[in-house]
Amino acid sequence: MRSRLVASCGLGLALAALTSSGGVARPSSSAFSVDNAAPHGIVYNPSGALKGLWYTNATTNHTSAVVEFLVDSGRTKQYPTPTSGAMPGSINIAPDSSLWFTETATDKVATIGASRRIVEYAIPTANSKPLDITRGPDGAMWFTESAVGKIGRAAADGTITEYTVGSAATEPTSLITGPDGAIWFTEVGAGQIGRLTMQGSIRHFNAGPGRLSGGLTIAKDHALWFNKNTAVTRMTATGALTDFPLPSGVFATGGIFGSSRGGVYLGAIKRNGVGAIVSESPSGTTSEYDLPKKHLLPIELAQAASGAFWMTVSSFKQGVSPSTVFELSAVQPSRPTISDLPRATIVIGGAPDWMTTGSGALWIANITLKEVERVDATTNAVTARIKVRGVPCSGIAYGFASVWVPICGAHGTGVSLIRIDAATNRVQKTLPIAPASSEGGIATSPDSVWLATADGVLSRIDPGTDSVRKNIRVASGSLNPAYAGGAIWITSGTASLLTAIDAGSGRTIARIPVASKPHFLTTGGGAVWTVNQGDGSVTKVDMRSRRAVARIRANIPGFGGDVTYGAGFVWPTLVGVPLTKIDAASNRVAGQWYGRGGDAIRFGYGSVWLVDYNHGLVWRINPDI
Repeated sequence: MRSRLVASCGLGLALAALTSSGGVARPSSSAFSVDNAAPHGIVYNPSGALKGLWYTNATTNHTSAVVEFLVDSGRTKQYPTPTSGAMPGSINIAPDSSLWFTETATDKVATIGASRRIVEYAIPTANSKPLDITRGPDGAMWFTESAVGKIGRAAADGTITEYTVGSAATEPTSLITGPDGAIWFTEVGAGQIGRLTMQGSIRHFNAGPGRLSGGLTIAKDHALWFNKNTAVTRMTATGALTDFPLPSGVFATGGIFGSSRGGVYLGAIKRNGVGAIVSESPSGTTSEYDLPKKHLLPIELAQAASGAFWMTVSSFKQGVSPSTVFELSAVQPSRPTISDLPRATIVIGGAPDWMTTGSGALWIANITLKEVERVDATTNAVTARIKVRGVPCSGIAYGFASVWVPICGAHGTGVSLIRIDAATNRVQKTLPIAPASSEGGIATSPDSVWLATADGVLSRIDPGTDSVRKNIRVASGSLNPAYAGGAIWITSGTASLLTAIDAGSGRTIARIPVASKPHFLTTGGGAVWTVNQGDGSVTKVDMRSRRAVARIRANIPGFGGDVTYGAGFVWPTLVGVPLTKIDAASNRVAGQWYGRGGDAIRFGYGSVWLVDYNHGLVWRINPDI
């Protein structure tokens, strides 16, 4: 696909056409030459005296500066660093709308305020090589000291505090404030992602296979995203990883930026020397936008109020392809969204997640409010809020006139199982039976409750005695059980397996290979349906023959999500693609909706119930859509 380019007020150098793939709409672009310069950090300041687009000129001579870029005319205003050749790096916004940036060559951080005067502050540790900088949850500016294994904190008055997070070889590179109020950072030398709390507690997470490129961002789904040489990776706060491989010959060596509209954008270079912008959707759809000349690499990205992306583009051969400040319009493909659907909206608050139905109600496990809400299925009114001790996790199930809620601690470790009396809306018992994972599930059969309580262990719980009746060995990574047709069905993402267990005897009666990394599952229409997080497909397993009979390409890969069955359709959900409708008879995708919402779904009382986790809402949707 090709796009017609626009120049800006005659001063922008209109580039040759960008190519795009993956069904993405035709963007327009403009580039502004910055000859003999090294544009690096870039930020859009939405308010205050410094409102607008700013970038750093990371040279090691008298041209090193912070640059104000006037988007309407393409003109620039240079503000040289007091220390010549400071090599300004990343730049970001402070709470007072001033701008702070690192000076990599001089071991300093600096700030520019409304007066346009730059003030520099020396970092206590020599040869620290500061790179990235971000605003912390405490209002201070936090930065990486890549050569000495430290993270620095600069108060508004320039007072600097340093935290050792590893050896010099770990190479902390980029950092960002996470949704949990901690500082997260890449450790390129160690192949890790680090977490530093405001109290100074440090934790490290393995980043998985592949060398880190250094970039780190938060996307609209509140997950951490970082780039590797040949992949982009999504990581949850618990360290769970989903890798999205890049197309062959594309190397993500530039910056990464979380779009306000979902997904991420990253700078890349191709094997043939052509630079590119690569977009990765939350569902794993990859699109490329080629830069017009070789030897250009997008370094850092920012998003303006218009939604357009601006980026600093560095040249490897200035005489052939000059460095630029580059704009890519935010044209988006026309796709159906949840907003297009008629629906009833129920305001829950907090972070509504797992759901179940029973006793004429919808029951919702709320993670942040640490409660279970009861919604009347006739009136859509919240009729009870039942507080629980701990974080509801690992699913929710109804059975034996009770609601069963696994409970986790603050760090996702299983703690207990709570039984709520559906008649009184009160916690009836807290059982010392802990879920194996915060992302598991729970099910009920005519005489038992079923919960994975350890890796490779499925516990059968007697509701009469509220105790474990039997532990059954299952495949490693088996976490989500469901009951149907006299059997318990449980997926193993580790083994890419669906196991069937006779619900009477507890004997394993079938092991059925399915597609990559099955996690959530549902039953209906004489089949078991697994959502496969590795490739985004849905597998249909016939209950009678216990064989996989269809693989439906739903294009919803990635961590999280849920699935339910009702009205002759399978309904998967995933953040970014909150609703997919699959015809259970034809095994075809009948509809798919994008946008906000998603992550938990349930069918009951003739309706599809879908959460908008990030906005504290539950939607009730007619299945005849």
